[in-house]
Amino acid sequence: TIVNGGGFVSVVPSNASAMVDIRLMPSTSVDDILKKIEDIMENIINERNEFYRKISLNSTSSTRLSASITIKNQLPAATIDSNHPLVLSCVNAVKKILNIIPTTNGCGPANEGYMLIGSGIPTICGFGPIGGNVHGVDEWISIPSMAQTVDIYVDIVSNYCQLFG
Repeated sequence: TIVNGGGFVSVVPSNASAMVDIRLMPSTSVDDILKKIEDIMENIINERNEFYRKISLNSTSSTRLSASITIKNQLPAATIDSNHPLVLSCVNAVKKILNIIPTTNGCGPANEGYMLIGSGIPTICGFGPIGGNVHGVDEWISIPSMAQTVDIYVDIVSNYCQLFG
């Protein structure tokens, strides 16, 4: 998120802008998110403009606050049927190696998965070693989980290839 406005600490800016990165999951509607944002903006604008109207000596003054939304990039989330053989191979491998049952709910569009799936190539996204501070300062991964992830990938490929071999 980036918020810009004004040039000095002691001066109220005449305009401001905000850039927000929202990465939607497969079950989330772009229209629903936009509607929520527009409703919030409309409430704030109406509240502020009513305040300005009340304090203004000139009751015919024009709207003091306005806002607009520009969508710079809209990518679909990545999803694959939870009964697809690749997903089942992955779930079985994770159960075998980590002794847990992973969730299979899709992932946001911050990867190439949606392009592969859109081209008919089955794809699983968002799976990897345990870590933290992803894409940030001091990003890290657990070395033991890296070895487990390799074991899981080997098991996935082996099981998936046996289905079609």
